[in-house]
Amino acid sequence: MEYGRGILDDDRPLKVRLRDSWDARTAGVAMALVASLWFWVHGHWAITGSEARWAGYLLAGAGYDVAGVEYWDSIPFRDGDISLAIDMVMIASLVVGSFLAAYASGDFRVRKPKLNRVPNYAIGGLLMGVGSRLAAGCNIANLFSGVALLSVHSFLSGAGIILGVYVMTHCMYREVGCAI
Repeated sequence: MEYGRGILDDDRPLKVRLRDSWDARTAGVAMALVASLWFWVHGHWAITGSEARWAGYLLAGAGYDVAGVEYWDSIPFRDGDISLAIDMVMIASLVVGSFLAAYASGDFRVRKPKLNRVPNYAIGGLLMGVGSRLAAGCNIANLFSGVALLSVHSFLSGAGIILGVYVMTHCMYREVGCAI
């Protein structure tokens, strides 16, 4: 009750309110509403398949024969239909919306990565790609959509994600005393 009253009584301009950190409850409700809308419009929420379709779509536009590649022919572009789909638009909207939100908040900066961390980024990205194929989807598909659909592999993937985050947080932050 107090939470709702706090939202209604906040007289700051909307731009200022959006720039501040969101309460976890507000972010959770917003994510649930977006996920529910997406279920209604499209079905399951997934990222990696849409990213693969974007890669194939862009390569096809550059003249590469993606229909001749078994992966793109069998999964993202069944029946040779290499065209924009609504989930591809959602991914593009996610990227553009994230950029606009970061830019509007003043948090957007192009940063040069620390060279000693580049291997972490590269290895982490490769492991995420392998993991998304082994888990039959990315963390978003498994945790937002798969768990909501009561998929056993999504529950197993979610447990693996939670365990992996716990172990890596412990390993990465033990030197500074922030380990869980």
